[in-house]
Amino acid sequence: MELSIYLSGLLKEFNDRRTIRNINDMVRKIIENKSIRLWTNAQDKACFEREKRLIDGSLKSVLDNEKISNALRNNSLGSLGDQERLLLLHDPCDIRKQYSRELENLGKVRSLDNEIINGYRTFNTVGIDIKGKKIRPVDISIYSNGDEHHITQEELKQHQKGILQTSGDEKRCLRGQQIQRFVDEGSYVNLLKVTRIQLERIGKGFKQENPRIILVHVLDREFDGNGYFEFIDKELGDEFVIRLKTSRNSNESAISKETQQEQAIKLKDVVFENQELFSIGKLIIKNKVYQNVTRTIEWGKYSIRENQYSVVRITLTDRKGKKIFKAPMLLITNIPVKKAESALSVYRIYLMRSKIEGTFKFLKNALGWEEFQVRDYESIKNIIALCYFIGGYFYEIESELTKNHTMQTIAKLGGGKGKVTRHYFFEGLKKILIHQRVEHFININRISSEELTKMLALVA
Repeated sequence: MELSIYLSGLLKEFNDRRTIRNINDMVRKIIENKSIRLWTNAQDKACFEREKRLIDGSLKSVLDNEKISNALRNNSLGSLGDQERLLLLHDPCDIRKQYSRELENLGKVRSLDNEIINGYRTFNTVGIDIKGKKIRPVDISIYSNGDEHHITQEELKQHQKGILQTSGDEKRCLRGQQIQRFVDEGSYVNLLKVTRIQLERIGKGFKQENPRIILVHVLDREFDGNGYFEFIDKELGDEFVIRLKTSRNSNESAISKETQQEQAIKLKDVVFENQELFSIGKLIIKNKVYQNVTRTIEWGKYSIRENQYSVVRITLTDRKGKKIFKAPMLLITNIPVKKAESALSVYRIYLMRSKIEGTFKFLKNALGWEEFQVRDYESIKNIIALCYFIGGYFYEIESELTKNHTMQTIAKLGGGKGKVTRHYFFEGLKKILIHQRVEHFININRISSEELTKMLALVA
């Protein structure tokens, strides 16, 4: 697929030729420079101002994150809409701006060392076929807990109970009034609301494209909550596989030896009615090799309110019988689990979640997802979404890389040495765009072949 074809779904939102040309130019410079730093990418101040106006909301036809997300979803429908069963991997990703202080609506996120630092939040979806061969970025939402419209679930609970409005503390009372206004407007934001909106609009799009498609939503422990289970199962009518926290209680209880009181048994400790052992000859986890691993898979029914789901528990032990991880993995699903093969399938579906983490790594390393140089919140949201959209192109063309001779040549230019991968194609495309810009510079400035020879001699 040509880059121009991929961009056409986004560019059709605009009628002005100059706007379309400027968007095209901005996208190509981001790929060429492997960075979303507008100031660094710009040729001069006028160029920077022109591109900045595209994303800061000052123009009538703004390149905003809603248009970008809509184009991304439509592109993914063309690539994945024909699947019988489609995995949708959902995961937040922090955009870390540790040393920034003056960015608008700057919030708090966690660093890789689990420390609280400055940054923004994104909620992302990647679609993948059941065999794990075809992967596409599908949707993105950007928000910040530093935005006054961000309301935590705890604040909402206190507001609904009237605790904030009747508080004697003036600051809490004013916050209660503010929350009421945002709730009435529907303008408040938090992870639960973002998740519901995104999952619903993705599901609607795929089901309109293919009414028979089965969607499986895969999420991590952050989404261990009855509200998420019921929403996907009852309201969307989709399947899900969600990892549970090890602190979750089972439906069973026992008398505590210490307190002599009845207390719930944790799911990680309860005895399941079904169990199967699988042998793995060699397993590599975080560059460490384990030989003769035993994978114990247990499963059973789990009731929450009136709803019944299946829970799958996975424990890995080395050849000496020692647990590789301190706690087992717990997965909850509404997919029927009656046999060991079904339980193993649920486990394998969850393991696909690592694919979305690979997408984040590609965006940060190849396109500088966290390196934007704008300060206003509107521009920040839009440039983050644009980077995600551009990254989607390199996943769209991945299946063509080993078949298309031109793409193979581009990968060779990128240093592939016979390997044709997304990374080498990206590097080759970057060099072509640089070459294109150099040729344009030579033509505009009417540089003669003699003068060009002298210029090249300086670096010879």
